Amino acid sequence: MEKIFRILDSVKLFIFAKIHATLIMRKIYTLFFVVVFLGSYKSQETLPFYQQYLLGGDFLFNPALYGSTDDVVLNLNYQKQFSNFDQSPNVQSIGMHANVIDRLGAGLSFFRDQNGPISSNGISAGAAYFIPIDDDGERKNQFSFGTNVNFYNMNIDLGMLNPQDPGDPVLSSNSLFLVYANLGMALNYRNFFAGVSVNDIALSNDIPIVNGIEPEPTKVLIHTGYDWYVTDEFYVTPSVLANFNTNSSKLVDLNVMGTVNGDENSFSAGVSFRTAINKFGNQSLGFSPVIKGTVNNFFFGATYNFGLSDIQQYAGSSFMLSIGYKLENFINTRGYRY
Repeated sequence: MEKIFRILDSVKLFIFAKIHATLIMRKIYTLFFVVVFLGSYKSQETLPFYQQYLLGGDFLFNPALYGSTDDVVLNLNYQKQFSNFDQSPNVQSIGMHANVIDRLGAGLSFFRDQNGPISSNGISAGAAYFIPIDDDGERKNQFSFGTNVNFYNMNIDLGMLNPQDPGDPVLSSNSLFLVYANLGMALNYRNFFAGVSVNDIALSNDIPIVNGIEPEPTKVLIHTGYDWYVTDEFYVTPSVLANFNTNSSKLVDLNVMGTVNGDENSFSAGVSFRTAINKFGNQSLGFSPVIKGTVNNFFFGATYNFGLSDIQQYAGSSFMLSIGYKLENFINTRGYRY
């Protein structure tokens, strides 16, 4: 009997330790989500940056690309992140841009970012000016610069939270409105392309912290690459994108795409590898196969992100879908002026 009692005591001790460990893990998870939600609430991000720029949405981050072709271009994107969570972050964006008069382009875009109890909305409008480098008549060689203004609004559904202290001052406000500006330049010359943009320049609440609200850090995006034609109908495009910000961290994308190109249709496939670098070291974030295609005036694309960081084992991976359409330019029927 004494042996049985000892066994029962051991079992009780094991169960107690297991319950205690579970409670600690719950506290850790709770702390993690508080940091994620309230951290994103106090330091606001505008349109989250994924692989939109590889799927026809490069104008969303560089206003110098508004009106880069003679068509009216419509682009829609949907991004789903952390697929294992019930209320995982998801982002939708829709944008349009066109050459509106002579060498002037204009663009308009809208996005919505839903992240648990936090929902963010933004609308951007701006213009770009193009300078032809030669008179080839096809706009293959040109330089442009542009700017836009982004009106950003964030709301938090306090009803979805269960804080230990409902009177905590950090929960005193459930909405936020900020205004940002973006600047950009772009170059296309003999199959080489490059772009530089400075995004999220705070125009309101531009002091680092006002009433506990920290504006989104200003970002500098550098994107460059080359279309290497193997044959007249097939080319390979290696490219690099670096995303710097004023918090001294950066993301670097290494991309390679292969494209089979016809008169009206095309198909591309490739891969994007993303890594993050800051003062504490570097971390491989994701490996993303990318496909996209064009059928007449309709274009589409998709990418699936295989996360390489530890958190992806628990949170799951992400994917993005993109569709778009190119309309004949009904705004500027005269066309681009060389």
